[in-house]
Amino acid sequence: MQSKVLLSSNIPVQKLVVDFVADSLPQAKQLFCIAQLPNDGISIFTGDGEYLEPLPPSLSQFLSTCNTGWYSISETPFKPKPLIGQTSLEMELDRDFLLLRNIAAEDCNLFLFIQLKPFGFTKQMYLMADEKKQLERSIRGFVESFLRILHNDKEVLKTVAKGNSAAQQEIQEIKRQLSFQNQNYETAIVQFVQLIVNQLQEKYSIEIKMSRMFIDELKTYNRPFDQLEINLDKHIQIELNMALLRGDSEIVLTPTHLTNLQNTQAANVYINGDDLNLGRHAKTYKLLDRYEMAAQKALQNGLSVIGKNIGDYCSPSVSNASITDALNKHAKKMFELFNRFPDRWQLIRNEFRSVANIIEKENIRRKNSA
Repeated sequence: MQSKVLLSSNIPVQKLVVDFVADSLPQAKQLFCIAQLPNDGISIFTGDGEYLEPLPPSLSQFLSTCNTGWYSISETPFKPKPLIGQTSLEMELDRDFLLLRNIAAEDCNLFLFIQLKPFGFTKQMYLMADEKKQLERSIRGFVESFLRILHNDKEVLKTVAKGNSAAQQEIQEIKRQLSFQNQNYETAIVQFVQLIVNQLQEKYSIEIKMSRMFIDELKTYNRPFDQLEINLDKHIQIELNMALLRGDSEIVLTPTHLTNLQNTQAANVYINGDDLNLGRHAKTYKLLDRYEMAAQKALQNGLSVIGKNIGDYCSPSVSNASITDALNKHAKKMFELFNRFPDRWQLIRNEFRSVANIIEKENIRRKNSA
């Protein structure tokens, strides 16, 4: 955004707000900034410029009775006819316009409509109610901070219209403030997650570190934070088994550890030779853990749980034929381990057809030989 456009005192404040929000929120698809003027007049700017169409007849009543919150465009005076045949879920997903009301500006009162689509920072993700509230507060705070800057630097604004270099300094100050807020947010998130990591280190008696990529990924984490500890716990349970088998003394968290494991059951029994007494089943146990981990990685990357994808995510990678051969050789021991540990290896049990076929054959064989 050009500094003389952002700070010119000759430009209506509602246009400045529209430009500022559009520049700050790339996911803002449509914008309406409505100014109620002291003479009861109404002026509207959108992302395309001044709104020159006749004002909707019900606009004044809507502004006097509406609440801050999320709306479908069909629920506003700008498109009063609702879509016919929508389900309640579809109607809720259509509520992608955030209305912020009663934002005080010089000489007017602002109402801001912002369409945020996709809702979250990841495409196809929809925000939960508490995340919507967080967005409401954050956007209102940024806009009000911007308006305070305009108010406090009124004399600067007058000189900027003449090409004063203070405009660029003002832009840099706004960016500095936003950057400072982002840094504070990152620090708070890292400290919060570090508390969780400390608890998991104590729980499992293994050192857990956060990689730089993991920390960067936290900046755009948009799932409920009250589920983060549970999800990390599940990931650590899986990693712990593999780490102990490899003789590792630490676990390093990466962005994959933020993926959601709610549809799979993490292991709840941990490798300990004295407790498990695996004996001749140790190799089979390790093999199943290896395939389960590879299946998790394939699923997290949007791939189906089939032999080829599991083989690609094994370390080192193996062929589909090698996996089939190994499963056939270990069929009897797999059957016994599945019965012994009913909560383990849920992904390959339920999603990997090759495992299901082998277990089915082994079950039939045992019934016939009984």
